[in-house]
Amino acid sequence: MMRVALTDLPALSRTASAVRASLFAELAPRIDARARRGEDLVELHIGDTHVTPPEGARFARVDPAGFDAALYRYGAVSGLGALREAFAAHIAAKGIGPREVDPSRHVLVGCGATHAFFAAARAVLDPGDEVLVAAPCWPLTIGLLQSAGAIPVEVPFSSRLYDDPSLDAGAVFDAAVTPRTRALYFATPNNPDGKVLGRVELASIARVAAARGLWVIADEVYEGHVYEGEHASIAGLDGMADRTLTVYSLSKSHALAGVRVGFAVAPERVVDVARRVSTHTIFNVPVAAQRVAIAALQAPATWLEGSRRAYRAARDATLAALAGSGLRWHAPEGGSYVFVDFAPVLAGAPLKGLLARAIDRGVLVAPGEGFGDGYATWARLCFTSVEKDRLLEGVARLRRAIDDVRG
Repeated sequence: MMRVALTDLPALSRTASAVRASLFAELAPRIDARARRGEDLVELHIGDTHVTPPEGARFARVDPAGFDAALYRYGAVSGLGALREAFAAHIAAKGIGPREVDPSRHVLVGCGATHAFFAAARAVLDPGDEVLVAAPCWPLTIGLLQSAGAIPVEVPFSSRLYDDPSLDAGAVFDAAVTPRTRALYFATPNNPDGKVLGRVELASIARVAAARGLWVIADEVYEGHVYEGEHASIAGLDGMADRTLTVYSLSKSHALAGVRVGFAVAPERVVDVARRVSTHTIFNVPVAAQRVAIAALQAPATWLEGSRRAYRAARDATLAALAGSGLRWHAPEGGSYVFVDFAPVLAGAPLKGLLARAIDRGVLVAPGEGFGDGYATWARLCFTSVEKDRLLEGVARLRRAIDDVRG
């Protein structure tokens, strides 16, 4: 058989090849080896939840007879009207997002917030457009923007606001604007460090976006999990609904990560184009998933408040368990994570060695390098993914790994 040299084969896509590989690619062999040995691993690396979804949000409930033919056919490419209406009513009742949300014109239904983000971003970005990204950021942000053809430009942001609450948030973005800047992105509460942007910070960012003619991509996936202060939406400020794309997810708010339903709320002209992108990527969100989402949105406010209280208690327990470890962090104002700087215990050694030792000890956290440049000594710990006892066991194992590397 004739061998063909790689140089003789067609090239791969430069855009796709630039997308970062999994955060855990280097650690995967160690994780797999532990699994093969049947050893326990406390998984604090991924933003999931141990809370069960609202009672009615079950697949069995959406097909009680065992076979509803509609679940096995194509669905409406714009999503079920009842779902769009339920979501618009949900955010209106909570007083978040734009002041006016028309379910038929302003709501994009996505296969998770990741897909909704991509479709909405693709509607406003062209190849070569720069997007200012508040860092540290959700790891998929960079790859999603690259996949849309844009050039992400990281702007150190939330850690600066933690260190200096008087900092002008808009000025931080404004200093990074170039003639190629098309949009800016931030999350509130932020993933990974839980920073919540108040109305003063949002108003400052809004003034810069308006003056510079920029789109705003506001990631509000964790809006239901605010522990200090209150959630506010930049799209609700005067004049901002026409230039803001706000992303939401039922994965976080209603414990439905596996159902994969998310939303973007945006101006009609954006949603119109984003729906075309959505149609040409997934065609339609599975009908069964949408029905589960409708049921979840009908859950009483007491369910949402109960999960928020549980998450806040988990945050407090985590911070207490980390006290005295020698690590550095900012107490998260919202979200599901503590973003931890291991530099004080590394003594100049790479974080990878400590994370490998943590796996050996039976706990997994997310390496900080995936959250932006300049975070090579950081790691993200999720305090909502497992029950409290198991969470505390995971933190105890992490501290034992720290003791190991300290010698």
